[in-house]
Amino acid sequence: MKFNELAPLVRPCFSHEISKSKAKTVKEMFKLITDYGPDEEQPYDLAEVTLRNYFNKGNISDLASKVWKRINRTEFEETLKMASEDARTALANSIKEGNYTTKRVDRGTVAHVCTDIFIEIIAEAAGQISIKNKKSFPVTKESKIDIRTGKHQSIEYIKDKNVIRVDGVDHPISPELSAGNSDVATDLPYKNALYEIYSIRLGKKISNENLSGEAPRNIVHHFQRQQRDFNDAAWYERSLRDTVADFDNQFGLLKKDAYDGIEETYYNDEYGNNGMKRLREVQDKIITIALDLSNLKNIDNILSNNIKKGLCHLMVNDRWIKSWVDINGD
Repeated sequence: MKFNELAPLVRPCFSHEISKSKAKTVKEMFKLITDYGPDEEQPYDLAEVTLRNYFNKGNISDLASKVWKRINRTEFEETLKMASEDARTALANSIKEGNYTTKRVDRGTVAHVCTDIFIEIIAEAAGQISIKNKKSFPVTKESKIDIRTGKHQSIEYIKDKNVIRVDGVDHPISPELSAGNSDVATDLPYKNALYEIYSIRLGKKISNENLSGEAPRNIVHHFQRQQRDFNDAAWYERSLRDTVADFDNQFGLLKKDAYDGIEETYYNDEYGNNGMKRLREVQDKIITIALDLSNLKNIDNILSNNIKKGLCHLMVNDRWIKSWVDINGD
């Protein structure tokens, strides 16, 4: 993809004051993708005719060479995330139709994907990678965050920016599964375990095919809440895997800590085959657990109660929990 192909696609994501001008669009794109301070000379402060030429013809080699070492993806990606749903959907569709990426792209992920594409365009124009050897591209694969105790003074998740801030430096994390954009299959074990709860409660077989038609509204709403909790936990797992060093080991410790904390509640015989009560009591229990066995505890503000509840469903998928109804079954 060339710059003069990307710029027209991104243009509608900016305010009218910027998008009405090709020159302002180009200047804004480079302003957002770099980290120049207000008192520094900014290479994109160029004549309108030059900026307009970049928009129309795409030959950005000179400018790319100047800004390459000052690339910072955060503001560009956040600006695209703040664009309207229509603008993000149109951008995602254009990227897919043009076959500009092999990554999954929709309105929830397009900001991240488009930022990768823009940085890659700059890298190629600056001579940092060849068109035939994009695997050598050094920027889209950022170094992972080390969350070992005492390694950093401050590690915090900033929700509105979807970044982990380490000692004042922002590290964007993947938007995968965020904003309800889950492609999780309908036959995952955690869903079947929920259908078993509803079947016992209602006295008739409930499945993915008849849930909305056969189950009362309160059951459908309960299922939707559990889906949201599961998706939050799945987002936590998938997005941090590419961001945090030693994640799989640390996430395994987190799940073990969670299971050890809820095991006694799960095996409480008083609940009998009342799976709804067992699930509710287990989720009430898990939100009270500190879960400090894993170093993931060092990231402040990210492990929400919804994610903790969703961990219960991940345990079902992992077969640590086999049923909310029959705790002694195979």
